[in-house]
Amino acid sequence: MNRTPSYFDMYERLSSQTMTDFEKIQILIENENAEAPDQLYSLLGDMEDMFRRNKLVQFMDIARYRAKLLSSRIAIDRRIPRPNLQIQAASELLPTITKTVKEAMKPLEEGILEIKATVKDMVDQAYDQKLVRYNDGLNFTEFIQALWRLLIRDEQFKPRTLALLERISKNEALQLIAEEVNKRKSLERA
Repeated sequence: MNRTPSYFDMYERLSSQTMTDFEKIQILIENENAEAPDQLYSLLGDMEDMFRRNKLVQFMDIARYRAKLLSSRIAIDRRIPRPNLQIQAASELLPTITKTVKEAMKPLEEGILEIKATVKDMVDQAYDQKLVRYNDGLNFTEFIQALWRLLIRDEQFKPRTLALLERISKNEALQLIAEEVNKRKSLERA
C-alpha cells in the first residue's frame, strides 16, 4: 500500500477544509486584511504538495498561482503600497484557484463512485454465489470482518480487493462493505 491519502481523504479535505479556507480568505480580502495573501500562499503550498504527492495534474496550475501571488510581493511602482497590490492579486486569483480545485475534485468523485461500485459488485457477487449469508443472530462487526477475509483471500475477489487497497484504506473498505450489507439487509426486510 502507498502512503498517499486515500481518495476519500483527499476528497474530504478538498471539499470541506479547503473550500472553508477559501471562504475565510475571501472574507479577509473583502476586509482588505493584509494577512489574506500570506494565508492564500500558505494554503496553495499545502495544496500543491498534496496534488503533487497524489499525482493530480493540477499541481502545476497551483504552482503557477503561487508564483503569481509571490510576484505581487515585489512592488513595481513604489507609489503603490505592496499590501494593496498583494490583496488585489489574491482577489484576482481566488476565483481561478477555486475553479481549479473543483476540476481536481471531479476525477476524485468519479474514483469514489467507481470504488463504491466495485465494492457493491463484490458484495453482491459473494451473496449471489451463496458464499455469505447474514442473519440477525450474527455479530455484525464479526460478519463484516469475515466477509473482508473472504474478499481478500478468495482468488476470484483478491485482485479487485488488492486494487481497491491501492486507492482506499482497509478501514474505508470495511466501512463500504458494511454499508452494502446494511443496504442488502434493508432491501431483504422490505
